[in-house]
Amino acid sequence: MRATIALTKVETLLLLRNPTSIFMALLPALLLMLQAYVIPGTTNPVGGTDRALADLRPIDFFVPVAVAVAMASIAITNYPSSVGSYRETGILRRLGVTPVGAHRVLLAQWAVSAFSLGAAILLTLSVAWFAIGTSTPRNPAAATAIVLVGAIAMMALGSIIAAVAPSAQAAYGLGLLVFMVTMFTAGIWTPGPLMPETIRTISAFTPMGAMTQALTDAWFTGTVSLLPFIVMTVWALLASALAIRVFRWT
Repeated sequence: MRATIALTKVETLLLLRNPTSIFMALLPALLLMLQAYVIPGTTNPVGGTDRALADLRPIDFFVPVAVAVAMASIAITNYPSSVGSYRETGILRRLGVTPVGAHRVLLAQWAVSAFSLGAAILLTLSVAWFAIGTSTPRNPAAATAIVLVGAIAMMALGSIIAAVAPSAQAAYGLGLLVFMVTMFTAGIWTPGPLMPETIRTISAFTPMGAMTQALTDAWFTGTVSLLPFIVMTVWALLASALAIRVFRWT
């Protein structure tokens, strides 16, 4: 236990000294501010005949998206690149023959990632609520449950990259490709309620799409169906099983 705590402290210091990791954690809040203050029309009411949406602004719909992106930026880029760097330098291999054990590095990485996820989400919500004036979720309990299940699913997805990436650079490159795809399914360019129906249906069966659509429902209607939780759970189980199967220590 002491070794795991010590490794976690070291990993936290390394994270705080890595400008790229810090930038990826700040990215969702920066994107939210960009949408609000640079892109025209995002702070104007949507209007239309749907009374439930008429008074909302496009920027309001970006808040659940930004929360989901905060999770993806940590789980798919920062976490795999750290594990990839240890594989590249041989640290995983060397720790594997010591009493410390290489598995403790992975536990420390998950702990640091959890801390990073919480900080990134808190910063994103602070910007949304205090700088942009968006509303809080109608169903906070459901939103919290979605974030927890979604975070596990995204970390499991990132674990596949972490399992095979031979270096930090390779992990970042592959992670960014996956990150860009998840940003699309999350609705960073077109939030869920404003998506074409076909794209929205397809996105609902991806981990990020299911998470953002469920968060949007919890945020604005207060009701969430069981399907997004099933989708995220299935992705988490399948990705975890695959990551364990293909994981390389060297």
